[in-house]
Amino acid sequence: MAAETRKQALIFGAAPVEDWGFLQPYLEQHRDALVLCADGGALHAAALGLRPDFLIGDWDSGGKESGQVPCMTLPAEKDFTDLQAAVSHALSLGAEELLLCGCTGGRLDHTASNLMLLEWIAARGGRAIIVDGDNEARLLAEETLRLTNRPPYRYLSLIPLDTRVEGVTLEGVKYPLQNAALTRGDTFTVSNEPAGEEMTLTVGRGHALLIRSQRI
Repeated sequence: MAAETRKQALIFGAAPVEDWGFLQPYLEQHRDALVLCADGGALHAAALGLRPDFLIGDWDSGGKESGQVPCMTLPAEKDFTDLQAAVSHALSLGAEELLLCGCTGGRLDHTASNLMLLEWIAARGGRAIIVDGDNEARLLAEETLRLTNRPPYRYLSLIPLDTRVEGVTLEGVKYPLQNAALTRGDTFTVSNEPAGEEMTLTVGRGHALLIRSQRI
């Protein structure tokens, strides 16, 4: 499948990862995904035996230009991160579903900004998930998500991003909600749990992070 026609993209950041076992269930769902590496993310792809379709970065975290893989060298001093550049390039190639890994842990500022990239991606028509060894994060933005607990996680939390998030309904969970309102900074919807295999989560107005944690 030509890179330009792929709808999925697997994007590697350069954050430290010790064990990639967590990624296998996601790779099975992204078999034909375009593989992009932000700088040192190329080392992660190599560890998994994946050949990148595109490399991009300023090469300060272990990545390097390759004569065999298309790449783009970025200046060291710039107004965006290498990961954002990789995400932007994936969207420009027509990717609509993005799986980001190697993007949490390490520097806290990068972890926080990468989580906020989920909102940036959604504003440009894409959908994205960030995964690591213990967590999965995605954006809920005025929508209903029907979610199967596969791969299984013990907890799920909804973190309001707007000052007020309204019309929040949670079904199929230990602590259900019906048309609730959430306030940014409150921990009301932290540490819920799946009640079965399927959940339905609705955000009527506003944006929130849905974070599933501690893989079973």
